Formats: sequence, C-alpha cells, structure tokens
Amino acid sequence: MYRIAIASSDGESVNQHFGQVRSLLIYEISDAGAEFVEDREINLASGEAAHTERNMNIFAETLSDCSAVFVRRIGAQSAKFLHERNIRTFEVDFTLNHIIATLLKRQTGGRVRLFRELKIEN
Repeated sequence: MYRIAIASSDGESVNQHFGQVRSLLIYEISDAGAEFVEDREINLASGEAAHTERNMNIFAETLSDCSAVFVRRIGAQSAKFLHERNIRTFEVDFTLNHIIATLLKRQTGGRVRLFRELKIEN
C-alpha cells in the first residue's frame, strides 16, 4: 500500500504545474484497489514564490506520506528537492483514471517501474 498525489484542478486530468499547485488529490493504492483519501491543501508562505526554500519544505512536508507526485510539469530543482526526500516525481499528460488503472495493473503484474520517472541530475 502506498499513497500518491495528483496535481489536478478538475479531478479528471493532470493539468497543473507543480509551482502553481495549491491543493493535491491524494489516493491510496493497494491490492484492494485505489481509494481517494482527500483533497489536500498546500499552505505556502504568503508573499513568496512557490520555489523558495521555505515553500519547498512546505511541499515536502505536505507530501511526506506520499511516495510519488504526478504533475503536468515540474522544474529540475523542485524534482531534485523532492527526490532527495524520497518522493518520486512524474510529468504526465494523462487522466486520473489512466494513472490509477496503470498503477493497479502494474502492481498486480509485479512490475517495479510504473511510469518513466524524471531523470534527476546530481
């Protein structure tokens, strides 16, 4: 069992850039299926850009129980920051249904690689 976060403003597709996200849809994936957990608000420090160190720490804390986040786009520094905190980042152009169906199919198939993860440069 693991949790994922999805950047979606409409609940149907991944359509938000990581830096513009103010809430994330959280799903729990298990052998029994996928379950919506919550629409989790991200309370960034007001008056600051989304990519400041303080706000990136807020993102990381908000996602601390998630193993992956699916976004439309994410910058290399943000992806690296999350990767260093064991949160995988995926840039996708899929519907939520497609992502969840793929995760469930690959989980039962015993595959480790779910989607093509962003390459993190060290």
